[in-house]
Parts: sequence; structure tokens; C-alpha cells
Amino acid sequence: MAVRALVVALMMLFSSGFVALADEAATPQPGSPLRTAILDAVRPIVQAEVGGTVEFQVYDLRVLGEWAFVTARPQRRGGAPVEWTYTRYQRWIDDGAFDEVVTALLRQTPNGWLVYEYDIGATDVVWTPWKDEFPVPPEVFPGG
Repeated sequence: MAVRALVVALMMLFSSGFVALADEAATPQPGSPLRTAILDAVRPIVQAEVGGTVEFQVYDLRVLGEWAFVTARPQRRGGAPVEWTYTRYQRWIDDGAFDEVVTALLRQTPNGWLVYEYDIGATDVVWTPWKDEFPVPPEVFPGG
């Protein structure tokens, strides 16, 4: 009888969507506390680089366990573009080797989300070495 109750309980959990497979990265919905916390961890780094307040147009945000990966375009409030002209990225812009995207790898800690690695402006796949440097599940990364 106890085995039958356990089987029924497990079936209910799986059918209700409360149990996710361990190897699936999730994308937090816009406005969710998780998504906000992750983007708020990246925001001060980007704001220090470009000066002034930014919000993000998110292209990809994946969370699996304690790890998160994000690619997003920083923009000014209301969607106005960031003026990159007077940043340290001007050299790459002049060379045509700059993409207005921030890529970041984060890990959840007891004190919140911590940015482990980030890049601004990469025109290539910058996260490839991150897969080897940190114990991140490959599913966190695009194509994982």
C-alpha cells in the first residue's frame, strides 16, 4: 500500500511540472524575482563600463542549479542606445570588431548572484573557455 501511495505521489509531481529534469536549463520569465536578481548582479559592472543607468534587452538567459548564463544588449531607459563613443571600446568599434552585447556567467551564493566572468562587445563565442574553467553544467550555455 505504501509503495502504491509513493508511485501516485511521484506521478502527481511529474505531471504537475514541479519536478524538472536535472539537466534542463530554465529561462526565468520577464519580471520574475530570479530574472531581476540575475540582471541586477550584472548591471553595476555594465554601468561602470558605460557610465549611467542601463536596462537590458535580454537575448538569452539560462539558469541551472546555482549557475546562470546571460547575453543581453545594454540600453538606456526606454530603449535608447548606449553611446559607446567615449568608452574604452571605441578602438574596437573603429575596427568593426564590437558587438553591443554583454555576456556573463554567474553563480548563486548565500549573498546573492556573483558574476564569475563577463565580456562586453565580443564578436565571437567568449564562453567556450568558461566551460573548462568552472564546474558549470554544459546545458547552461547555448548549444549545451
